[in-house]
Amino acid sequence: MFLIRNNRGFSLIEMAIVMVIIGVLAGGGVSLIGMLTKRKARTETINYLKQAQAALISFADINGRLPWADTSGDGAENSGAAAGSLPYQTLKLSPTDPYKRTLGYEINANLGTNLTASCNALRSGLSGGPDVVDADGAAAPFPIAAILISAGTMDADSDGNVFDDVTTGTHQGDNTDGNPNYIRHPSVDTYDDLVVYLGENALYGEICEYLTLAVKNDSGVTVNVHNLTTSADLSPALNNGDTATYTIISGTRIEIQDSAGNNVASEPSTPIALAGHGFTINVPSP
Repeated sequence: MFLIRNNRGFSLIEMAIVMVIIGVLAGGGVSLIGMLTKRKARTETINYLKQAQAALISFADINGRLPWADTSGDGAENSGAAAGSLPYQTLKLSPTDPYKRTLGYEINANLGTNLTASCNALRSGLSGGPDVVDADGAAAPFPIAAILISAGTMDADSDGNVFDDVTTGTHQGDNTDGNPNYIRHPSVDTYDDLVVYLGENALYGEICEYLTLAVKNDSGVTVNVHNLTTSADLSPALNNGDTATYTIISGTRIEIQDSAGNNVASEPSTPIALAGHGFTINVPSP
């Protein structure tokens, strides 16, 4: 068999083989690049979710509550809105994840008011949603403080909403509206959401510290232990000679008042902001 060679010494058959090899490598290279690009976007999205979670904790540390959701699309929280989009403007975050979408976001409505309400709700146990099923654990839903959802690259379950649901198998949920619960699940053909949630115990450990306040009243009149932070009297009121203890949140401002709301002399004097694990106030006789 005769081989036709070009002026560089390669036969046409050899050149054809080389071209086939280059084509195969190029096709594989495109496939590999696509896979690496998807992996990079997913990793960056997970990092963005963790950054948003840390920002929520920082906001709660400063304000004593979680931010409300954004329902107007401007990135700012809308007071009283438990579910919507992440209020990225309020949290000073980038507006979108690497997929160029704003995160879905919902909080327990008891955690959007103030530190006292938040810590009391966390201490007694959250109820009323949001609930989540985590496919890494048991199939039963459990209450959480807040959830953050990235919709991934596409509407994987093809239901017209970029947030997906899982309706078969042991672990099920719907990330469109969290009804009856949200779902954190590994990526499958019909699910590509990425989910991070903030547990009630994690948030409690970050923002809530309680102390025991003891008050002894020898003033000769009935006094109230008044919480200036919430503008409410603690129960019980103290008659002359009474002693009582109160469990309050560290950082609460307390004032000893008479029945008319006037300050009563005490040791130490009030108003006073309390911190630590225990504190005693004596109300001496005049």
